[in-house]
Amino acid sequence: MGIFILPLLLGALVVAIIALAMTIGLMRKNQIGIKEIIYGLITTLVIFGLICVSYIAEGRARALGPAFRIPVYMVFIPFIIHIATRKSKNVKLVYLSQILLISIVTSTILGAIYTDLIFGLIDYLGLEKQY
Repeated sequence: MGIFILPLLLGALVVAIIALAMTIGLMRKNQIGIKEIIYGLITTLVIFGLICVSYIAEGRARALGPAFRIPVYMVFIPFIIHIATRKSKNVKLVYLSQILLISIVTSTILGAIYTDLIFGLIDYLGLEKQY
């Protein structure tokens, strides 16, 4: 399984570094402020909450499930949406793009905590683990 997880995690790290560089660039241009950072953090927490709810709804968890779900749902999908909306003529879509960019950065920074937290949550809820 490590042969599948390692490229996924390394890819997420590369995307996160790109997102961090883009965020710093936007902050230097004063296009991102504290309000956007707060919205990005809230977006991160909402996505993580939805991942947790998906485990609860399934009633079981695969041992390596978080290693696949967290990078895909918290890094890759928001980055794809960011790339698709960043050059839009719609101001709201550009704003969403900036918030998703910050969400990628915050979710990567907090990723280690999330992994431990989700495994603790799985144990706490008594969900069946599959290996």
